[in-house]
Amino acid sequence: MNVFRNPFLLVVLFCSLFLVKCTCGDDTDDAESLVAQISQSWKISTLTVNGDAVTEDIDGFTLTLNQNADAPTTYSITTGGLAYNFAPNTSGNWTLAPDNENPTSIVFSGSTATLVSASSTQLVIRYNEAAADGKPEPVVQFTLVPR
Repeated sequence: MNVFRNPFLLVVLFCSLFLVKCTCGDDTDDAESLVAQISQSWKISTLTVNGDAVTEDIDGFTLTLNQNADAPTTYSITTGGLAYNFAPNTSGNWTLAPDNENPTSIVFSGSTATLVSASSTQLVIRYNEAAADGKPEPVVQFTLVPR
């Protein structure tokens, strides 16, 4: 029996093709942007200076990143007595550099820190602390998790 001579089979064939075509194009769920993923409130999971763990005064630290229409806007930091801070101020504007899709740096009020990794579950920021006279710059790394 020829499938094109049977109207029922022809209708089933066209409906099947239509359904396959319609379901294949439904991949419109855009992945959440990195800016949207990291725009939240963060706390310290671990803090290291030159690879050595710092544990005092980390519980009171909070970083809050805000966004508007998928663009970075403002940040605020509560240091909680912590001596280390990658931002020059406790509030201001933040951006990702060189762009929002593939950033290697995060900029807080003009001060740039290395963005080691970033996702909705962990944010790792590294920067060099100002050195004391005659000493090398300490490397400070914040590993942050959602608050």
